[in-house]
Amino acid sequence: MRKGFTIVELLIVMSILAVLATFFISGYTGTQRRARDAQRKSDLKQIANSFEIFFSDHKRYPPASGTQIAACTYNAVTETGTACAWASGQFSDGTTVYFKTVPGDPSGGYTYVYRTDANGTNFRLYARLENPEDPDIITGLTENACHTTYVCNFAITSGNVNP
Repeated sequence: MRKGFTIVELLIVMSILAVLATFFISGYTGTQRRARDAQRKSDLKQIANSFEIFFSDHKRYPPASGTQIAACTYNAVTETGTACAWASGQFSDGTTVYFKTVPGDPSGGYTYVYRTDANGTNFRLYARLENPEDPDIITGLTENACHTTYVCNFAITSGNVNP
């Protein structure tokens, strides 16, 4: 009478466990990507909403500095402000706080991009979504500041301009 498992039985069990682990890990990674993409979309929508309130207060959208919002401590007289660092700056005009902390990309590997015209009559907010099958991906965008390798593939804009 033998006790224990044979090597073949152990190899079969280990193979099955490896296959199951691969499925669980890949599913978990996909879930994380979708969660970060949902956060990106939510962030940009909230920023866009704060821009509309800012527009209502100042009759223009906030200025841009590079890819950032130039309205941390915005000066309404000179229509200028300090660039808000993504994920840390406070978007304010000294009277109204539009964002206590301006959101930043949840992955750290990408960045949000803000663009506006010189007169503040329109805006574009860009992000890079990770899930290539996301139905909100916009193909054909040329904004490339979201990542060093990839172009941005998601945008929210003011109603008077296309992405």
